[in-house]
Amino acid sequence: MKFSKKELISIIQSTESFNNPNIQLEQYCIDATCAVDIIYYAGFEFNDLKDKIVVDLGTGTGRLSIASAFFSVSQVISVDIDINALKILKRNVFSLDLSHIISPICADVEFLEISKRNFSPNLKITTIMNPPFGVQTKFADRIFIKKAFVFSDIVYSIHLANERVNNFISRYISKFGWKIDNVLPFDMILERAFPFHIKKTKKINVHIYRFIKK
Repeated sequence: MKFSKKELISIIQSTESFNNPNIQLEQYCIDATCAVDIIYYAGFEFNDLKDKIVVDLGTGTGRLSIASAFFSVSQVISVDIDINALKILKRNVFSLDLSHIISPICADVEFLEISKRNFSPNLKITTIMNPPFGVQTKFADRIFIKKAFVFSDIVYSIHLANERVNNFISRYISKFGWKIDNVLPFDMILERAFPFHIKKTKKINVHIYRFIKK
């Protein structure tokens, strides 16, 4: 990587965020330090980024995608249903000269089709996603998990940290032949997105899961 962690955080912090977030899509912007910490976890702890195809489901304005792009990945595929969010992402990508690495796709994750036959058989796919928690649309996170399992070799997914969620995830992914390999407890900082948010930032306790095939 060409930049120090501090420099990368500064780069991510400088990117454009949501200007009119959609509450139904649970759009909020993860803060720059958290975005970089998550990518470091995948890139350094497990070496799941270098020379890999990275898929970012529900990318929003692309902070996880952009951070991933600095880890010598083969390609980043950034997927979101919101064309306005992707327009912001494209401006961020263009301003950082990352258009040759990051490919935005406007699609509903449920109907997304990514075929591994389109890539070199030696290339591995790592999915890193911050899916909706299901506050606005019940079970929204399940759609993301199920889709990621279709084409991924490794999946990182962020979920609320509580025992009930952990037990459900363990049972749910087992049905698809996957298991929890590692769980990183993490305090994620969310930037203020909606008028009813009183504080500038909010800290929530999450778990970053690393899923692997059984």
